[in-house]
Amino acid sequence: MKGVLNNMHAMLRGFTCVLLAFCIQTGLAQDKERLRLSTSYTKVMDGPVYLDFQTSARIDKTNVTVPDAELEIYYEVDGEEFPLGTTTTGPAGKAQFTLKGIEAIQPDSTGLYIVGAAFAGNETFRKASSSVEFRDAVLSAKLVQKDSLNYIEATLKDKVLDSTIADALIKVQVERMFTPLVVSEEFLMTDESGSINVEIPGDIPGKDGNLAMEVVIQENDDYGTVKAQLDAPVGTPIVHSSTYDQRTLWGRSSRTPLFILFFTGLLVFGSWGLIFYLLFNIYKIAKN
Repeated sequence: MKGVLNNMHAMLRGFTCVLLAFCIQTGLAQDKERLRLSTSYTKVMDGPVYLDFQTSARIDKTNVTVPDAELEIYYEVDGEEFPLGTTTTGPAGKAQFTLKGIEAIQPDSTGLYIVGAAFAGNETFRKASSSVEFRDAVLSAKLVQKDSLNYIEATLKDKVLDSTIADALIKVQVERMFTPLVVSEEFLMTDESGSINVEIPGDIPGKDGNLAMEVVIQENDDYGTVKAQLDAPVGTPIVHSSTYDQRTLWGRSSRTPLFILFFTGLLVFGSWGLIFYLLFNIYKIAKN
């Protein structure tokens, strides 16, 4: 009987220790901040695939970005995760992971891709994870000419189903240094055959008349962001009007306009001439 009581006391002490450790660990976890992690997917036709991540947190009722967060990138098939690599967020809490192509990851039996990132946690933030699901879309675009007008024709297809995608928001734009120049309608959607047809204005300036065109479906619920890029030599050539060797007000000192040199010289010599004249007269007065 005494042995049974001793065993019960030992089990009770063990259970108490486990419960205490769990409570301490839970309390420490609750003291950490919650990390917000978002994931987005971008595919460039005949190019790489980009996975973009954003980390943030709400601290003292203020939303802040979280830099230096190490993320483990993976893709998932039928509930099993396969590692792809790691990346670390920058000062703005953003990170990008590049795949050579969508062939680097595998879909499930229905053609659905699942890609995500996991944060293991640290002294400040709790662990977090985020994933994005998408299907593989094929976006083809080409330049055509009808009645001396230039158009971009594009078609959107589901690669696995081998069927066109209708009613998808799409836009046609020209790449620029800061913000792309959109040339399509604000709410342009693919028709029943998954196609669009957009006229390119002829007055858009470009180097040697070449325009870097983009056809984009952006943040689609089923297909993510997909871009098709092509060069279109249909713009207005940029004329470089350099005034480097001309005499201008904004030119270098050796190309100062002649009238400025003349009037400046006149003012300088006139001022010194007046000073010498006054000194000469003072000398004559002092001599007499």
